[in-house]
Amino acid sequence: MHLLKPIGILLSLTLILTTQALATEGNPQNDNREEITLEAVTVTATKREGSVKDFPGNITVMDEMFMETRGVNKLGDLVRFAPNIYVKDTSSGGSIVCRGISTIDTSLFSPMGLYIDDVAYPLGYMVNQDLFDLERVEILRGPQGTLYGRNSESGVINIVIKEPDNEHRNKVLFEASNFHTVRLGSSFSGPIVEDTLFYGLSLQGYTTYGYYENTYTNDDDVAGEKSLTGRGTLRWTPNSDLEVSLNLDGAKRNLGISALRYDEGPNKTGRHEVSVNEADRAYETELGQSARVKHSWQSMELTSITSHRTFDRDHLFDNDRTSVALGYSELDVDMESWSQEFRLASKDMDALSWLLGAYGRYETIDAGIDFTHVNPLLASTRKGDSKDFGYAGFGQTTYEIVSGLRLTGGLRLDVSENSGKQTYTPNTGPVSYKGNVNDTQWLPMASLSYDFTSHVTGYTTYSQGFLAGGFNFFSATSEDSFAYKAERSTNYEAGIKTNWIDNTLLLNATVFYINTSDKQVREEVPGAGTGAWKFTNAAEAHTQGVELEAKYNPIPEIQLIAGLGYADSKVDDWKTTVGGTAVDYSGNKLPWAPKYTYNLGVAYTHQSGFFALADLLGTGEQYFDAANELKDNGYRIVNLRLGYQSEDVEWSLWCNNLFDEGYAVKKVNSAAGLAMVEDGAPRTYGLTFNWRF
Repeated sequence: MHLLKPIGILLSLTLILTTQALATEGNPQNDNREEITLEAVTVTATKREGSVKDFPGNITVMDEMFMETRGVNKLGDLVRFAPNIYVKDTSSGGSIVCRGISTIDTSLFSPMGLYIDDVAYPLGYMVNQDLFDLERVEILRGPQGTLYGRNSESGVINIVIKEPDNEHRNKVLFEASNFHTVRLGSSFSGPIVEDTLFYGLSLQGYTTYGYYENTYTNDDDVAGEKSLTGRGTLRWTPNSDLEVSLNLDGAKRNLGISALRYDEGPNKTGRHEVSVNEADRAYETELGQSARVKHSWQSMELTSITSHRTFDRDHLFDNDRTSVALGYSELDVDMESWSQEFRLASKDMDALSWLLGAYGRYETIDAGIDFTHVNPLLASTRKGDSKDFGYAGFGQTTYEIVSGLRLTGGLRLDVSENSGKQTYTPNTGPVSYKGNVNDTQWLPMASLSYDFTSHVTGYTTYSQGFLAGGFNFFSATSEDSFAYKAERSTNYEAGIKTNWIDNTLLLNATVFYINTSDKQVREEVPGAGTGAWKFTNAAEAHTQGVELEAKYNPIPEIQLIAGLGYADSKVDDWKTTVGGTAVDYSGNKLPWAPKYTYNLGVAYTHQSGFFALADLLGTGEQYFDAANELKDNGYRIVNLRLGYQSEDVEWSLWCNNLFDEGYAVKKVNSAAGLAMVEDGAPRTYGLTFNWRF
């Protein structure tokens, strides 16, 4: 009975939306209007080329033109235009929150998958990727384990890089803005041997002082960044049936991470100000190699993806966040991952389409953290490592029962064998322990969709997802607080996808309900002292919500976009202890989960090439702790852009966060119970220039 209510709600809303859409179908408007249509978007989200309508779920697609016009160069900025997606990017790490499914603040892994050219980027530190020289970004909500090699609990962001071909494409980017910020980029692609061998190269450099100042040292670049990213591709097509792509990518980053400040107490500072004695810094090095081989036959295609990735992060952080030399932490995380994926998929089939896949990985993590303090009783070190061997079989098939009625079913078998060990050394001497997190998961999905008309499609989807367990490298003190198990989710979704007025108006709506069991949470270790935390599977939770998206071209020169996401994430059962006192968090909101997100934008492009656009981007209230005591009330920012674009050149003047709205991206309590905060970006403005030749 517990599940019947959400299913009934979803089916009822789908019926209502569909009925209203059909009622308006017979009322065409402006039959004599000038023909302007929104371009059909081809996606590869299902690992077979198709349209947004073909995907049995909620998907948002944004192409290169959308990103360039709005000057979006970070994934966290791009997802502001997608309902119910939020990138947490803080000094302690990152994560992608989808439909209110968040994770532990210091967890290494994100519940939402991130792929770039079919290769997974699993670590939370990797999520806020630079965006440059892309074809499109596809955002899939809900578990996608029956389509993608590596499992994902809440969804997938699939970044598609432009493939080099016979066309010569060269591009130069220059951007300058306040806070001593400069971005330079260039990309080149084209044929080496026409029709057979192609190359692609891209390189981007970025430097900024950032918008934080250390009032103790008078440094104004304590949250700055210097980074260099690059990618190279060699593509070989000896015949029409075979394609081989070799990819090399890398990044080197020098990050200022001094952003956490006191919001109360004697060490309180103003917005974008810190007062610390240490020069907080993080250094990241990322390197990846991959090979993709595709072979086609008349009715099917075989794809092989082989990848190897390494990621290293070292950082130094002033723990007490004051100008007094009390203590600091040094963290080191090194990851190396090998993976192999095979996919066999149908092609050019009308009634039946299918995909079968196999995936395997071997992943090692070395992680350690040293706490230094003037009081030796508070100093400690932790050194640990883990080895993860995982493999999966997955598949999905869609059958058109009658014209317009499609049934989709999928299944994933996911097996992981993860072993870890650690040595914790407090002032009393070293303690060594180890653990194993082995798991086998069967993950089904089913969907039914129907084309009520050529421009109205409704669907319902059921799916299961999970977030793998792991190890608490940064605060464990014993075997009991070292390992934690997987959390699981059951997802119900219903939606409608429509287009109207000669395909100039797109309206999509989705409702969903998610049950999460064995929720991974952070709890104190009783009697172990300050800073001793364990990760457990102590909570049950649910999320329910709505997503609305619209796009409208009333005349060729104007485009309107709008999106709204609402996700009510609530704890159903979680009883624990705080300071030795029993507490009950049941009924509280899940942390790191904005209640809503929205966007509203208008773009005007004159026939001469001059353009102007304005965007309103909003994020609702969210809590940063289980007790729901640390909260941001929500915020909205306005972005403006004026410029000129032609086939070869684009330049623009822009201002983001026009009204300098203040907001928090992180809040946490100090050991003394005082609130600390990391501020969001202030008003920024600058000039961007793109040249294609």
